[in-house]
Amino acid sequence: MHWTRRDWIALAGVTLLGAILRLYQLGVAPPGFQFDEAFNAIDADLVLAGNRPLFLPANGGREVLYTYWQALIGAALGVNVYSLRLASALLGILAVALTYVVLRRMIRQHSFAVALFTSLVFAVLLWPIHFSHYAIRISLMPLLFLLTFGFFWLGGHAETRRAGLVAYAMAGFFLGLTPWSNPTGRLAPLVLLLYALWLLWRKPEQRGAWKDLLTGLAITGGVAFLVFLPLGIEFIRHPDWFFGHASEVSVFAERVSGEQPWQALLRNVLRVLGMFSFTGDSDATHGPTQRPVFDPLLSIPFYIGLALWFWRLRRADDPDFDALSLLLIWTLVMLLPSVLSERAPNYSRTLPALPALLTAAGLGLTWIASRRWGQGRAGPLLAALLVAGGALWTIYDYFVVFAHDPDIYYVYDADKLDALDYLHELTDDNQVYLSQLWGDAHATVYFLRGQYDIGSVETSSVLVLPPPGKGLVYAFPAEQDERAEQIASLWPDATLERVNDGNERPLLSVTTVPATDAAGWPARFTPAMETEARFTEGPTLLGMSPEEDGRFALYWRGDEVMLRDLTAFVHLMDADGRRVGQVDKRPGDGSYATPVWHVGERVIDLYTPDITDLCAGGESVMVTVGWYQLLADGLRMTRADAPGDTAAAGELTLPLRSYPVERFAMETPLAAGLDDLTLLGYTLRAETVAPGAPLTLDLLWQGNGSSPVTVTLEQDGAAFVLGEITPAANADWREGEALCRRLRLTVPPEVAPGPATLIVAAKGEQVVLEAVEVGGVKDKK
Repeated sequence: MHWTRRDWIALAGVTLLGAILRLYQLGVAPPGFQFDEAFNAIDADLVLAGNRPLFLPANGGREVLYTYWQALIGAALGVNVYSLRLASALLGILAVALTYVVLRRMIRQHSFAVALFTSLVFAVLLWPIHFSHYAIRISLMPLLFLLTFGFFWLGGHAETRRAGLVAYAMAGFFLGLTPWSNPTGRLAPLVLLLYALWLLWRKPEQRGAWKDLLTGLAITGGVAFLVFLPLGIEFIRHPDWFFGHASEVSVFAERVSGEQPWQALLRNVLRVLGMFSFTGDSDATHGPTQRPVFDPLLSIPFYIGLALWFWRLRRADDPDFDALSLLLIWTLVMLLPSVLSERAPNYSRTLPALPALLTAAGLGLTWIASRRWGQGRAGPLLAALLVAGGALWTIYDYFVVFAHDPDIYYVYDADKLDALDYLHELTDDNQVYLSQLWGDAHATVYFLRGQYDIGSVETSSVLVLPPPGKGLVYAFPAEQDERAEQIASLWPDATLERVNDGNERPLLSVTTVPATDAAGWPARFTPAMETEARFTEGPTLLGMSPEEDGRFALYWRGDEVMLRDLTAFVHLMDADGRRVGQVDKRPGDGSYATPVWHVGERVIDLYTPDITDLCAGGESVMVTVGWYQLLADGLRMTRADAPGDTAAAGELTLPLRSYPVERFAMETPLAAGLDDLTLLGYTLRAETVAPGAPLTLDLLWQGNGSSPVTVTLEQDGAAFVLGEITPAANADWREGEALCRRLRLTVPPEVAPGPATLIVAAKGEQVVLEAVEVGGVKDKK
């Protein structure tokens, strides 16, 4: 190939045309900021913050090369929807230009025309234009495949051996990068292997040249292996990263095809063949739904070129036999990801086939342009009109119809952007908190809300009140309207506004509380016990309120910026100083971590303790609290206003409730009936059994009787009543479970030293527990 001034003009022209259609309305069409793009934005931010991942397991698992490319652009322009999509647009522009260069180098017959028309179709076709407006990693693949196979071709057709070896090494470098970019890159080596086998079969007389080809394959494969090796090691360590998503979407997965995988495979083949001119991808994130790859105008040269392609491959002596073989194998192999997976055709998974596939359209346009259609230059004019008509069709379908489709507004999460814009206007005078359903669980909102100073919290377990002087806004997606009403009911002067989206559909339910009301506590959540205990680098304890079901609310205030992600620990201590329950949790069950607290905010957090002593129900316990940093080996925050690292929040009466029998481990098991109750066992704890000394007796019951039970100490025919209890009184007793009641007893002073018997009785029936020696010592259990 001899490169001329005409080539420079053609290259500049197709590149400019590709750039115009890829940069026009970039960041605007499609509208919004789709959540897959937002996941990539989050990762790019992490890379800029110093993270250097080899793989991204979140969101189905993603390769990292595209993220580093986005981070590079984000470092210059900031990480936003425009810079993220610019990463794809630049890759698309380069792919248009490189398509011209590669085909100009590979094709011999009508080389200039085929390269020009193919790259022109690439520039104006809707499919690649959309993926240049969509910030996902597949956008990198056409360029990488062009570099890989372009350099491999150059290696076999270089003018010098040295140039050929360098070209093969470069092919290996880019081949090694393909699995760093997308799962479809794992098929790239297959293209080269099939190409080599094809040449051996079709050109047996040229087997003498196989030494050079095998050398090229070895160099390419060796370099590719070295480039891939770090990621390959990660895949060995985490095989689910390699197989996970691919196995989930495979046509052979039962979820996808049921028990008929081969029928599903055949349907996929037909659907992929039909995507070129009949019915396209049904996923709106991949462009206009059901729109085929080629519009009716560009379908004409595509099918003409496809016929020519196969016709020319009949003869091994065709000057472009090798090139057309490689391009065909490239096309067919890269259509396989859609054939072998769910929801075919899939324009994302087949995008790497694009540069090779469009050669058919280039061949068809070249044939049309080279025919004599009467007088003059009718052929070139007709070819130009087909390209121009296809371009206009693309512009209308994409920038007019698709970009303004009401459904795309939701597919690309434009409604979430409208919600954030609305809430942002409220942040000047209010502290705004968005439901975690969107705030943290939706990538688009999670990425953008920090820029708008909008918090996110799960209000089912925590309430956050604003710093002094600020109003309070709680916002919920429309489907959580009932929750918005519940929050609004906590303040008498709160207002509830329902906001519509750009299509006049319900978007948000917004509760607003004036600053004067937000400065106090809501009536439903006023501390029953107030205190103030400050912790170094941690929140300040303000009080506590017990709930009837054993839960309790703790009241906190952020008095300084907290850099540590802290976890609260809560211990329930009984009258003996024993821990009978505890709970460790991050604020709001992790929905409102301490590093995001604003100075002056107050947090009401609801705690459900884990009761470790199942016999402590009904007892009053002291609630002691503190903070620690889990990621710093449990480092506790010390008190800033007192010694130690805990504070007493208040007292709590534990609820009486039953538990499965197997959860109890009594010191002495029994199975004794008392009226309508069964005594399953007991534990007696005492340091000494002496007149005036305390005894702790745990009795395990089954049944739901109402009979009162008396505990007596009998000695020499005299009975001393130690206590009385009705086991089922005020208890949550579930059928089949057991209930433990703790009695704190005192030995009467009139009991004389000597032997005695501990007895439990109900309605004339009694059970002898054990003999004790009054004045003796009993081990404390």
